[in-house]
Amino acid sequence: MRQGIEVIALSGVIAPLIAGGAGWVGMVFGPPRVYPPLPWPLWVVVQALEWVFVVYTVYTIALPVAGLWTRQIRERYTPQKRFAVVIPAHNESVVVANLLDSCHALDYPSELVDLYVIADNCTDNTAAIAASGGATVIERHNSAERGKGYALDYAFRWIHARKKPYDAFVIFDADNLVDPDFLNVMNAHLIRGDEVIQGRMDVKNPTDTWVSATFALSVWFTNRFWFLSKYNLGFSSVLGGTGMCISSALVQEIGWGATTFTEDLEFTMKALSRGIKTAWAHNAICYDEKVQTFAASWTQRKRWVQGQTSVAGSYLFSMGWKGIAQGNRLYIEAMFQLFQPFYLVLGTGLLLLDYLVPSVPLRDPVMRHLDAMNFWVVVAAVEYVLPVLAVLIDHAPKRALLFLPLYGVFVNSWIPLTWAGIVGPRPKHWTHTRHTRSMAYSDLLALRTERR
Repeated sequence: MRQGIEVIALSGVIAPLIAGGAGWVGMVFGPPRVYPPLPWPLWVVVQALEWVFVVYTVYTIALPVAGLWTRQIRERYTPQKRFAVVIPAHNESVVVANLLDSCHALDYPSELVDLYVIADNCTDNTAAIAASGGATVIERHNSAERGKGYALDYAFRWIHARKKPYDAFVIFDADNLVDPDFLNVMNAHLIRGDEVIQGRMDVKNPTDTWVSATFALSVWFTNRFWFLSKYNLGFSSVLGGTGMCISSALVQEIGWGATTFTEDLEFTMKALSRGIKTAWAHNAICYDEKVQTFAASWTQRKRWVQGQTSVAGSYLFSMGWKGIAQGNRLYIEAMFQLFQPFYLVLGTGLLLLDYLVPSVPLRDPVMRHLDAMNFWVVVAAVEYVLPVLAVLIDHAPKRALLFLPLYGVFVNSWIPLTWAGIVGPRPKHWTHTRHTRSMAYSDLLALRTERR
């Protein structure tokens, strides 16, 4: 789940447009018509919305600074925790065997790890391949309740019913590959008291196409300058759909129950509403396959936007109220997290309002002062520097930087995509993202070495 986290970069795109006024829009659509001044109540509303935009923009610009250092658990602990590795799989026969092989190669005692594959509404031989790969297969057939959230809920209840004493569930998508040290890092976090932990999501096919490359730049950027930044500052990070580690006792206590299109974000907020924040494990790495076509990325990301708005409908105002009432910065920051898609709509809405109703004084003194300092131009430039820094600091494949000129195309596509996700029709059922990039972990390492 990436859910429009590229809002950081978009703040460097939308904010300069609004700060600079309607000139750009006017060049496209012609000179604006003249309207009478707004009544003062509407003027107050517009000014309030602009301040919301300014505050959120400052937040997205300031947050990446905390990603310039790495706060992680350095101690090595003796393996103690027992893990159930849970892999939801819908027609994943092409890739699931490679994931199971990489799980068997984990540098962690095999007697403390059990593998489970949820063959969820499969019509291929995923179940047979998983069984031959050493996993316990949980077959589920329910055409009415489709999607990873429902599959995980079924699997957790199935495992709990068998009374096996696990300390935590680790969830991987079937197309993933896993760094051998992954469970050692999670073991350390659990020993230190963390109950919900998100590992670092890397990309196994970063240079297949311009889409997978720009997606990868976005992933590396947000790993370090969003998720790690939050963790460094003591905020709650966010579960990302794969590479997740969750205390089994917590799941048994509060239930999973996360069945929106972004079940990961939903459970993050469910846990946080009980005071349990999500830790970020930057050294626990799994490699995810990214889609290779723009059409596929549009469908996938639109689903994320729709899922996030659903979760926001349940938690946005309650998190804000709890944060203000309790003076708790964790809840305030969670409210900012949930506001992401609405920020994009607000920004583009203000831009259009500036064009359509020029009598509205959108550029208040703060915006005019920042505009005079060319602040937004600097911001826009920095947003291209941050992915480069992420590549260099985290030793990601530098070849992906060849696609940096197209990064803006990918990032800007979040604007119409977010509008479509919020105001467009909502699908009733989850849609499967097809995975075809089959490779072993050794092939991944060889490819990354070759393409550095």
